[in-house]
Amino acid sequence: MRNRKGATGVEPSERSASARSGNRAPSRPVPVLDEALSKACRFLCKSLGGQGFGGRILLLVSTAMGGSSVVRTEERRARVLLLFVACALLITAAAVSPRSARAQSYHPAVDPEHFPVPSSLIPAIEFWTDVFAEHESTKVVFHDDRLMGIVYSVLDLSDLENRSAGAKDREKRRRVRKEKERIQSILRHLSGETRVRVDEAEARKIRALFSGVGGGQSKYRQAISRIRTQTGLRDRFAEAIEISGMFMPGIERTLASYRLPEQLKCMPFVESMFNYKARSKVGASGAWQFTRSTGRMFLQIDAAVDARSDVLLAAEGAAKMLARDYERLKYWPVTVTAYNHGSAGMARAVRRHGRDIAEIVDNYRSRTFGFASRNFYAELIAAIVVFAERDRYFPGVEQMPELKFDVLETGKFVSLLDLAQLTGTSEKTLVDLNPALSGPVHRGTLLVPKTYPLRVPEGQLASFQKALRDIPRDRKLDRQLAHQYTVRSGDTLGKIAERFSSSVRSIQQANNLPRADRIYVGQRLEIPSRGNVGWQVRLPAQRASTGGSSQSSGAAPVAADGTVESGPARHRVRRGESLSAIAARYRVSMDVLISANGIARPDQLQIGQILEIPPSGSRLHRVRRGETLVGIAGRYGISLRELMTANSLRGSLIRVGQMLRVPPSS
Repeated sequence: MRNRKGATGVEPSERSASARSGNRAPSRPVPVLDEALSKACRFLCKSLGGQGFGGRILLLVSTAMGGSSVVRTEERRARVLLLFVACALLITAAAVSPRSARAQSYHPAVDPEHFPVPSSLIPAIEFWTDVFAEHESTKVVFHDDRLMGIVYSVLDLSDLENRSAGAKDREKRRRVRKEKERIQSILRHLSGETRVRVDEAEARKIRALFSGVGGGQSKYRQAISRIRTQTGLRDRFAEAIEISGMFMPGIERTLASYRLPEQLKCMPFVESMFNYKARSKVGASGAWQFTRSTGRMFLQIDAAVDARSDVLLAAEGAAKMLARDYERLKYWPVTVTAYNHGSAGMARAVRRHGRDIAEIVDNYRSRTFGFASRNFYAELIAAIVVFAERDRYFPGVEQMPELKFDVLETGKFVSLLDLAQLTGTSEKTLVDLNPALSGPVHRGTLLVPKTYPLRVPEGQLASFQKALRDIPRDRKLDRQLAHQYTVRSGDTLGKIAERFSSSVRSIQQANNLPRADRIYVGQRLEIPSRGNVGWQVRLPAQRASTGGSSQSSGAAPVAADGTVESGPARHRVRRGESLSAIAARYRVSMDVLISANGIARPDQLQIGQILEIPPSGSRLHRVRRGETLVGIAGRYGISLRELMTANSLRGSLIRVGQMLRVPPSS
């Protein structure tokens, strides 16, 4: 029989009794080692295991490590060995776990190194994929705003499209309210309110949606307050794909210059659907949705320029901001979310929950960390996938050609009107190429800033450089012409004019004020210095000519009848001509001619002004509530590209009542 005595020759029971009675010295305490191992186990369990096999292993070990701090040497060795075995099993489990596999191979277009996809975010990504690619704007999705995989119903409102705007809105609100009340009734019934009568088949459907959610009947009551509606965006995404072609190459070059992931080019889909005129309820503006305060940190924003309105200029500001935030946060899912929530807020979230985006989305609580912030990363992943799969989701939708232009560096403050006049280019062409320039610059009461990269039509840079040299020295300045001023209580135009060394008349003319006493507190006024209104008058061509001819060498040739002989159909206004006579000559309506040239005062044409002449047969369409560019183009049998080109649109934003020029169908 094997001897049961230990190395000391004492029976185990005797050794225990001896230790308890104090006849033997107790085992050496090792609290530091045990505490460190226990903390390490629990940290790994929280950070890496969570649910699943690896997590249960670490939880078991950490529980075992939580015993007495006074242990025998043999027990200590066994616990250390158990920890190493658990870590090995954890590594194996992580390598083969479904969560890891899905995170690494969600979609080929999503770089897992920069944009990992935790399994808990997949329902949200799939939800936004359906919103972008499946549901038109005539559909309303009812869903849980926390459990994004729970979609109660999709309400189809396409039958309302032919109703008037008011009737359509009223009926939409009625149907949405009725459907929400139906879902709430079912949830109350499932929570135990048996007096609420519902269709049992519908109740079973919703019960099935919550089959994987814990919480008993209380989960249904909690879900009542989380019902949210989302309008479909498929038609807007299709428009955005077409528009994106003009800007994507430039955005890609900008991101590459800052060494940022290329997939960030899809952020304008999430922010604005590439609508450079988009404006949020919190004041964010442009395709990249900068607020004024944040935008000033990365972009030029002043009285003459608002770079937020220019997709490509704003892209550089976004790249600067993303690069700065990544330097601070070190993880792209958190950095992307910071673009919506703010870097300070996400730094606070990281301190509380670590960099795991799934952990932050599920558990971070902040007054400003709402639905939009929680879903921003999932929306970006969905946009990347839908854009990569655009041929499958949007057959026949093609990107527009890249926007091409040359850039003129002026080095001085110059008038946009002077450059247009001397080169024979319509002011509208320059305005369309430079959406960042403000209205006062368009009107000539402010000048193009000397540091602004002025875009000019491709291939015409030499002509503009020649015109820049020909502008008289007294019209190329080192400072801006005017200031902007907000009217305060007690102000009069006379006091304001005196304060800025201007005149009442020039302020009236610069702001189209019919009477000097009609100003109000809070009104924004452009204040030109004395004599600046003269800059609104186009520079006579002969003043800029070196040879004394009536036309500079940079201007387009003009026939004897006033027709501009080069480029698209254009007409230079001659003395005595009226807009109605020009419209009749080219067989277009006055309304179409006014719309094509953005003419505010048809009775005040300028001699020498260049007018774009729309093709004969062009029509006008007044935008109604609920209409989209895609729908209007389809109604008239033309492509979206033709409609946008005819109206010089750079985004999909249109407003109710807006007049659109509809070119003849080809």
